[in-house]
Formats: sequence, structure tokens, C-alpha cells
Amino acid sequence: MSYLNSPRLTFSGQFQADPSTVNNDPTHYDTVNFKPNFQDYSSAENPNGWWNPDGTGNWRFIGCKIKSVTYKDGTSTNDPKIDPIIGMSIMDTDSRTAGKIVDLDPQQQGVSELWGLIVRIVSPDGTEMMRGNYEVSPFIDLWFGRSVDMTGDGVASAIYQSVLKNIKWNKKFTNSRYLNEIREASNREISMNFTVDRYKDNNNDPQFTMGRIAGSMGPTNNKEPERFTLGRQLFPTSSTNSFAMAYVDEDLNHIMLNLGNALQFSSQDRVNDKRDLRLAINTGSATKPKYVVLGKIDYNAPNWYMMTAGVCTFPFLDKQKSLILGNPLCILSAVTTPPDVFTAKTKTTYAEAFTESIDYVRADQFVYRLDPGGRCSIRFYATRLGKSLPNVKIEVQDDTANVLGKGQDPPIGTPEIPYFSNGKKHVVTTDERGIATLSFKVTDPGNPRKYIDGQVYGLSYNLSTQNFAKDCNPNNFISIQVYSGPLKSNLAPNWKSLQPIMQQYANLYPLMSKGIFNLADIKVIDNNAEILKLVFSKDKTDPNYMPATRDLSGHKSKIILQYLQNILDNKN
Repeated sequence: MSYLNSPRLTFSGQFQADPSTVNNDPTHYDTVNFKPNFQDYSSAENPNGWWNPDGTGNWRFIGCKIKSVTYKDGTSTNDPKIDPIIGMSIMDTDSRTAGKIVDLDPQQQGVSELWGLIVRIVSPDGTEMMRGNYEVSPFIDLWFGRSVDMTGDGVASAIYQSVLKNIKWNKKFTNSRYLNEIREASNREISMNFTVDRYKDNNNDPQFTMGRIAGSMGPTNNKEPERFTLGRQLFPTSSTNSFAMAYVDEDLNHIMLNLGNALQFSSQDRVNDKRDLRLAINTGSATKPKYVVLGKIDYNAPNWYMMTAGVCTFPFLDKQKSLILGNPLCILSAVTTPPDVFTAKTKTTYAEAFTESIDYVRADQFVYRLDPGGRCSIRFYATRLGKSLPNVKIEVQDDTANVLGKGQDPPIGTPEIPYFSNGKKHVVTTDERGIATLSFKVTDPGNPRKYIDGQVYGLSYNLSTQNFAKDCNPNNFISIQVYSGPLKSNLAPNWKSLQPIMQQYANLYPLMSKGIFNLADIKVIDNNAEILKLVFSKDKTDPNYMPATRDLSGHKSKIILQYLQNILDNKN
């Protein structure tokens, strides 16, 4: 069960992502050579602190409205007279502290996570219908070919998927059939998936730091992955498309196809495509296909994307079920030749725009932040045509240079993770549920990047019958940040040890150092020891946790908290 199952809602609107970009440049971590202009906005002549040096780190929903609902029986409506949830808002927190968008590392900015995000359904009069905690999750399927009419980061898109936990319902409100059904079907957790794109990174734009968002919510359970859906995975055949997926609901005889991050756009409302796209089954082979068309994809309907979030439903007949379950899906580009003066007949030919990866493997959690001695446990799910694939082997290897980029400065992936040293592959075998887990401890990488804590790595993985570079989604790799432990010159809980750490944060986050706390000033630190101890000791999932970037090692955190406690003890 996931956001594609019924009962399901779709929503769309805008989002705001307000990261500080001073820390986007690895050289800015070098406090010895840090320059004041690194905190200025970029210009044509100088990159300075990139495009948003004064960023708060906040991430918010802006003007997001529920557009439609699909009920448990598969029927749908977008009429608020039928279901008053239509037109209600998807909102974040109602307190001052927003969720935070956080990069894993300055040299791995392709899996930005959302931390401390609250998701709420709110009626027009401000009544809260539902509230839940968005489980920390990175984006995936980052695609820099999404919007051909945009520039900068505006050309890109990505997908977030996670679950809402610790849900609180407004049980007094019973006028919405959808809310009653989703509460009954998935009382404790809800699956949520959304695509973000068309981001404005020009600080002269009136919608600076804002972008477009569209997504879905549906029932889930704790037996399936949280960050992706066990379904049918569709790979694009050209760079003008990105990955799509489908889910077969065998009870309703429906296929739900998610094209939310699969099609290009040439404007806010227009898909950059004129093809006649159709969902089909290939009952033949790859070399000799035989297609059974299930229906057209009406992506050119008015306001199609913002109304549907790219999710299309295709009913099928009972007699088609075995064909669908036993053969790969595909999306076809159909070309129909018009009749000429000699005949009234037409001829339709097909080319595959998307083809299903019959055998597929993906890790649920794919971003890890670890201290030396920490355990990395990676859970993989293998499927064949969307069903669990037991007793198959999954190969995992250190592939940092390829998946994170070669020739980075300072060097990444050095030293190697001992578990994968000398190019060693590790193989795990799926159980009867198609699940396999690789678990290993990480050791202290030392301080190979000097002014950047720890080291960052990338692991690729694939079924033993596949090659990662040729057969897999290139976004499906594991990113690991291993922090440094105590160095030879061990830190002590005194200002001499703390000053370099605090100076780095003061440099990288000017909004904090200029407007709230100058973390490089011992007097500021000592005078505010109590509140600083509070925020540095919060759980990392708390939106008030400090530092907002979640990049503080356990060792350094311990030293900071001990220093602050010593200040408080001396005051008493």
C-alpha cells in the first residue's frame, strides 16, 4: 500500500526552500582562507556565497490545495459539494519553526533531506483536520531536463516520498467521506509522495526561493518500504523523459500510473510533448513486441498536472489481469497515418517511450550519517513485475568516484571504507519476501579533507544478473557520510577547541551569526549557554535542532555540550 492506493488525495501549489548556500562551496569550510565576500550574493563577476547566502534553511508548503480524492471503491471527485475536503489546504507547521532542508555534504548535494517537517490538512476556516510528522527522507530522481523554459536550478525536478507518523485526527469532523475512509484504512501512518520543480533561484525574482509542487497521499502499513513503492518501474528510452512507475490494484482492477516526474514542461501549464502516449502491455518479447493498449494518457487536458499530480488511472477487465500481472508494462508513442485519397484505412505504429524494468532492486533508506563505530544497515527490496523476488543475489560495491563524481577537490571516498576495500563486492540474498539486508560497521576515516569533517562515500548496487551502469536507475545508490572521531590532538571542552568549530558555523550561516548569535564570539556563547545547550541537545528530527545542517559529529557535539554545561555549572 502507498500513496497510489485508495483512498487517495492529490494536491498542488507551491513550496519554499530557503537553504543557505555559503556551505555549497567546499572551499568555504576553510576558515583560514575564508573571505568576507563569501557571505555576499553571487554576481556575474564573482560566485561569492552563491545565490542565497542569507538562507534560513526553512522548507514550507505555500498555497497548496487538495484538488481531488479517490475513494476506497475507486470512484473519484474534485467537487467540494460532494466532499468538503476538496479545496482544503496542505500546510506545514502552525508554529514559527519550519522544517529544514539539509544537504548531506557539500560534495553530495543530490539527496537533500527534509528534517522536522509537520504536514497538516487544514480547512478554509483554519480548523485542523489531520497532523503528522514527515519521516526524514531525501529527494531522489533529480532530473535536470524537466523544464526547458527555465534556467539555473529551475530546470530541475526531484521526488520526495516518505510516511507521516504520529498522526492526530480531528475526529469531530465527519462530513468528509475521504477523511473517514483514510482514517479507517491507515489510522497510524500515511504515505506521501510529491514532485518539486520550477524553482526560482534568482534573488531579484518576486518568487525567489519558491517553486511548484504536486503530490498524492494514501494509505500505508509498516510491512512495505517507506521511501518508494513496490510497483512496476518504467525506464525512459530517451533523455527527454525521466523515470515513471505504476501500481496494479488487483482488487479494483485499476492501474495507477505516476508520471509526476516523467514528462518535460515548456511552461507552467504545458507539457513539452506532442506525442500520442498510451499505456500498454507487451505480451511479446523485447525483439518481437506484441502490444495490448490499455488507454491513452491525456496529459494535454487543461490543468492536467496540477489537478492530478501526474497520476493517471487505467481500469482493466478481468480477462486482462493475467496479462498485466505476467507481462511488462510500457508507454508507447503511437503514430497513426491519416487516410489518403485511395483508402479510408489508417495504420498505427508504436515506439516505446518507457519500458518496464522487469527485475528491479532498490534500497529503502539510501542516505546515512554515521559516527565511527556506527552501523550501516541497508535494506533492499527485489521485485519481478512488481512482485517480491525471492532467492536472488544483490551485489553491493563502493562506487564513490562514479556515482558522486570523479576528480573532486578535496578528494572524496578516501580512505576507503574497510568493508569495501580493494574493490571488494558484498553479496546478499533475498528471503521469501524479496528482502535482503547488508549490515556493516564504519570506522574512523580520520580527517582526509582537512577543513571538512569526515568523509563521504557512494555505494552502487544491482542484482547479480545486472550491471549498475547499464541496467539500473543511476539515482539508486547509497550515500554515506562518516564523521571524524577524536583526532590525535584530542578536543577538550574549552574555548580553544570550540572556537574553530563555531567560527566555521559563523562563516557558513551568516543569517545566524549576523542576526541571532555570533557563534564565533565567546561572550555570546557564554551568555547564551542555556538556550544553546537546549538546541544543541535536541533530537536531530526536531526542527529547532542546532546546527540546522545536521552535520555535527557525535564527538564534536559532545565537546560543545560539555563546554556549555561547564559554563552553566560555573554560573551556579
